[in-house]
Amino acid sequence: MEDWLRLCFPLVAKNEAEDIYSMIIYSMDNDSAWALSEDISPAECLNSRITEWEGSLLMIVDCEDGQRVHESRDMGATWTEAVGKLSGVWVNARSGVSQKESLHVDALITATIEGGRFMLYTRRGYTSGKKRATALCLWVTDNNRTFSDGPVAVDKAANWMLTSTLLHSDGNLHLLQRRDNGEGRVT
Repeated sequence: MEDWLRLCFPLVAKNEAEDIYSMIIYSMDNDSAWALSEDISPAECLNSRITEWEGSLLMIVDCEDGQRVHESRDMGATWTEAVGKLSGVWVNARSGVSQKESLHVDALITATIEGGRFMLYTRRGYTSGKKRATALCLWVTDNNRTFSDGPVAVDKAANWMLTSTLLHSDGNLHLLQRRDNGEGRVT
């Protein structure tokens, strides 16, 4: 995929009926022209994250019944629900727990580290003795093994983080967080 993909971003769009969808916008020619994906996620599935994995684009969206993973091998011309894809990664909300508090995937990237391809993602987790997710944990998988690298942020506030983003650049991993109160932080 790296040979044919230059830049790709998730976006949210509305149709005439005001239904909200997730889709992608991408460039394949040195960023001089941009195209929208032809197919879209199911209505009312929001907060899309995308990454490239094994020749496919993966899009994770938050839906009322939990997270869904969609896969495209043709730059969004078609998307199929990727049931069972990286099954150790995707966790739906527990019964009685809101999507915001569940152990769902937040930030998501792929990176080549020391010659190996890895998917890195953040997910809220529990610190010892806590009954609610108060830690943001970094997870790593190669699609065969998945392990937690531990908490990268911990907070006591109930709604302490709105979103996070991961960036792997020049051998460094960067975490950007945005909080409900509008403040941000880079780690």
